[in-house]
Amino acid sequence: MIGRIKATLFSLTMVLITAAEAGVVPPIQVDNKPDVRIEVIPIDDAHRTAIPAPLRNPSFALPPGSFILVNRTATPITAVDVRWNYTDSKGELKRSGITCDAYMFAPLDPIVEADNLSLITPYGCTKQHLFARLATGEFIGGSPLVPQVGEPISVDPLATMHVYLDSVIFQDGQILGPDKFQYYAQIQDRDLAVQKFVAEVTAGRSAGEDMPTLLAHIRQDAQSKSDTPTSKASSRRAYYAGLLQRSPNLDGSLGQLKAQIRPPVFRHVGEQ
Repeated sequence: MIGRIKATLFSLTMVLITAAEAGVVPPIQVDNKPDVRIEVIPIDDAHRTAIPAPLRNPSFALPPGSFILVNRTATPITAVDVRWNYTDSKGELKRSGITCDAYMFAPLDPIVEADNLSLITPYGCTKQHLFARLATGEFIGGSPLVPQVGEPISVDPLATMHVYLDSVIFQDGQILGPDKFQYYAQIQDRDLAVQKFVAEVTAGRSAGEDMPTLLAHIRQDAQSKSDTPTSKASSRRAYYAGLLQRSPNLDGSLGQLKAQIRPPVFRHVGEQ
């Protein structure tokens, strides 16, 4: 009996290894309710004919769990908060997630343009006009094919991966999705922190304060304070002070912070 169990486990292990080596793409189940505003196209064998041709290039493999997000509205999508639930190669249940946020940088560069589509992977978001670069790896901010930090996720290629979009945020402020994690609140919190930090630095510079001394004071003061359950104001203030301290172009970095686009008034779809 024990021998039979060992043989079964060995056979299962060999199947998983063979499937992984053969590049088998795990099936993907989208757990969101359908909505006319967007479409989610999983990158798996069942949806191969619907996948854009450049992404079917055999010269590279897309990370497991990847999908195409189609925007069927005339309003760009500016943020996406995604979660994956999957079984790893050891048979353990795991969760992964990523947030793509256009409000972090200036000028505003939507995640999905109006009436267009983008690739979403566990490691990044890429707009359609950049698909051709996937084969060459010509990405300024890093490729969505590999993690920027840490190890790639390891999945059981025979087990279904579950993906759901917790929130899809449009440029006009509409929020689509369950929004359990309320990512829009982080956008608001960061925007407020940037505005206060820029005003603080600008006032100090206008008063004739030495910039290195001013930034060191701001960072030290911020690090001595704790965040609250609803705001990361202190850690954000310390982060931006450190960012300017390390910058070889202080005025340029400060200008980037000043140029960040203010987010709209957020509201969930169906709210007035």
